[in-house]
Amino acid sequence: MKKKHLLILILLIAFSVVVAGCSQERKLEVKVLSPEEAAYMEGDPIENLVKKETEWLGRLEVVKEEIDSAYSGWDQGNISKEEYLNKLSSNMDVVRTIVKEFDLHMEVNTFPADVKNQDIYQDGLAYGEKLRTTVNNYIYMVTRGIRDMETGNLKALDDDQIKGLHESQMVETYNDYKTKLEWGLEQAK
Repeated sequence: MKKKHLLILILLIAFSVVVAGCSQERKLEVKVLSPEEAAYMEGDPIENLVKKETEWLGRLEVVKEEIDSAYSGWDQGNISKEEYLNKLSSNMDVVRTIVKEFDLHMEVNTFPADVKNQDIYQDGLAYGEKLRTTVNNYIYMVTRGIRDMETGNLKALDDDQIKGLHESQMVETYNDYKTKLEWGLEQAK
């Protein structure tokens, strides 16, 4: 009989716990931010841009390393030109995403004209956008070609043109712009 009463008591307690737990409304409020709300940053526009440029440069450096590695593999004959072009194409979305993030950042966050005229921006931070454009244009020209002035159609680059473009854009221009951007990032600290 004791066992029966004990079992009923345990069942009654278990039932009470379940009912009490279910009767309380539990609301989990999730706020989904629009891209504009997510991109908005309060505070000093230079400091905010420095934070974002540092993040974007880190992501762009990963792309640059992948491009250089693929180029080296193709130049040394370890991978085919088609494999090289595929590796370049796979990085296009990453670069375009960074470009869109920058555009959105500059659209949503007020960046006064007088700040854009400061040396730290003109001689440094402005090179972040130029750096991304250089990588984007390189990938586009190598994978899709350049416009033929006579026909207006895209014309694929030959191997020597790709090698020359890599040297001028992904080595010389990239390193020059990166150095200037890093100067701006350092000056802002």
